[in-house]
Amino acid sequence: MKRYVSSIRILTVIICCLLLSNFNALAQKTSVWIVMHAETGKQDVLNSAGQARAEELAKILKREKLQAIYIDETKAAQQTADVLGQKAKILPRVYADSIKALADKIKKNFVGNKVLVVAKYNNVIPLLSALGAASPFSGVAANDNDLMFTVTLNANSGKVDLFISHYGKKQHSTEIPQQYILESFYPSFVPPTNSH
Repeated sequence: MKRYVSSIRILTVIICCLLLSNFNALAQKTSVWIVMHAETGKQDVLNSAGQARAEELAKILKREKLQAIYIDETKAAQQTADVLGQKAKILPRVYADSIKALADKIKKNFVGNKVLVVAKYNNVIPLLSALGAASPFSGVAANDNDLMFTVTLNANSGKVDLFISHYGKKQHSTEIPQQYILESFYPSFVPPTNSH
């Protein structure tokens, strides 16, 4: 009789664990940060302002436990991601696929995880759309280096949230609609950046 009761308890624990793990899988959120490469000088190499911005990016995302960093093929994108990649011990991956293929790869392979993408300025809005986020504006300018887009994909509800913030020294010309500004949703939110 004791064995029977013990077996029932073990089975109950196993069933509870399975149910909880399935619930967690359904409730998982995937976070994708999208930034442009930092400021460059000659030959697509980061200048001093760009190097400072890459350092700032690493400070902001170092505690996020990223699973992957995707970059375009430019030297500037690699340098923008390198500081964070070294601190997080992640080797940035160059994406050569289409924007849609990259978005599909993130949605399929990184459910419940966190990913950074360093994209060309003209790929930011197409990537947001491919991830299922509403486009806040038609495009970003080449000098919008301080914009940080945060896309959250909820695996359970299918809901996609987009927030936009700034990091590092102010450097943008595109006006952000109020409904996308992170501080509007979280009034107590203080961006983890130091304005220079």
